[in-house]
Amino acid sequence: MRSLPVPITMAVCTYLRYVANGDLQLTVGDRTGMLQATISHVCALVSNIVRFAASIDTVFANQGIDSTRSSINVAIL
Repeated sequence: MRSLPVPITMAVCTYLRYVANGDLQLTVGDRTGMLQATISHVCALVSNIVRFAASIDTVFANQGIDSTRSSINVAIL
């Protein structure tokens, strides 16, 4: 039986709690009321998103683009 989807904010907070505390997924699940399998799935998804965002920052940095700014400096020749 499938349950309701995990809200994004809950997924991110759960991932951060798991990473910051170094607790077992089962322990995090007990504290959040989610199953260990759900914690595992949430952590995998959020981890992939974090890695993707970090790789985008690396690409921007290699191109001389500051990803924290809303504009891009382009040298005009």
